[in-house]
Amino acid sequence: MENHKNLMQTYYEMQADALRNTAEQGGGMYAQIREAVSPARPSAAVLLGIGSSFHSACLAESEFRALSGLPVTSLTPEQALRRIAEFNEKTLVIAVSQSGTSTNTLSALKEIKRSGAAVFAVTQGLSSPIAEEAQTVVPLYIPDEKAGPKTMGVMATVCSLLLIAAAFSEKEDAWDSLKADLLAEAEALAENLPLVRDWAISNGNMLAGEPSWMVVGQRAAFAPAGECALKLTETVRRTAAWYELEEAVHGPCASFIARPALMCLRLPWEDQTRPEALCGACEAKGGHAYRIGLTSGAPSAEGLSLSLAYRAKRLATLELLLPAQAVSAWTPPIMGIDLDRKDGDPFTAILAGHLDS
Repeated sequence: MENHKNLMQTYYEMQADALRNTAEQGGGMYAQIREAVSPARPSAAVLLGIGSSFHSACLAESEFRALSGLPVTSLTPEQALRRIAEFNEKTLVIAVSQSGTSTNTLSALKEIKRSGAAVFAVTQGLSSPIAEEAQTVVPLYIPDEKAGPKTMGVMATVCSLLLIAAAFSEKEDAWDSLKADLLAEAEALAENLPLVRDWAISNGNMLAGEPSWMVVGQRAAFAPAGECALKLTETVRRTAAWYELEEAVHGPCASFIARPALMCLRLPWEDQTRPEALCGACEAKGGHAYRIGLTSGAPSAEGLSLSLAYRAKRLATLELLLPAQAVSAWTPPIMGIDLDRKDGDPFTAILAGHLDS
């Protein structure tokens, strides 16, 4: 972790620790939640957040459902307020905010609490306004992340959400199983992080010159696509839209005529015909297709393509976040922003001060 030019690069390198720390330090919190919730099981859960916190919730949602056995939905504050009539005393609301100060989430949470819903908070701000609204506060097992665009915090948020889900599981070994997978996936992250960093640096000029981005996710890879697009937009200052694979095929791919870059997030256990056809269509119009996939073997990079290692299938989509993070952190300064600044350029000041979504 030497010669870093901004804090985002430093935190990028530390992401495997988010998984390790949760596995090694989260057992006590798991036991505390499990004991507290055993008498009164909710009928449904809502993961509430905005920006990277919302995307973290989306990343955790599928496995949260599988672990806890609860119906679960990820909502932004505005979406939650439009559905306020659906909340009641049998609803578990988990407010996600890395700093614990998100005004949007806090405002919606206060309104939701009037329904009698139980409230958990997942945050680093243990004395923050959002934490004060919660009956149970689950920490992020990472150091303070001072850079505006989050990397390490996204990983840690997903881990803490899954810790909660394991506590609601009817399986006695839920935590032990999750802990083993967190440690295994941390090893895969440790392999992938330097590879992806070097890939971003070596392709830096091309990446910096892309006019816009389309990030497409195949099935479960749609969840990381949103966070990838957010990273590219808020740091590289290029429009980035994200779509499910089939949605992109049925309309948005017409924009390939304008030569946007395509970042295609693929899953090895799904059929590759449609993703490859989409990449081919992008290239046929003169655009660049960045094929980002997963492998149970050793990670590799070839040209614009990456094959990233994974060890635990239920955590594998976390690896797909890395390319957009690395592009964001190592983009040449002429295109990027000063990720540590809090003054000067109003755009940069707002972003750098936006410590949590």
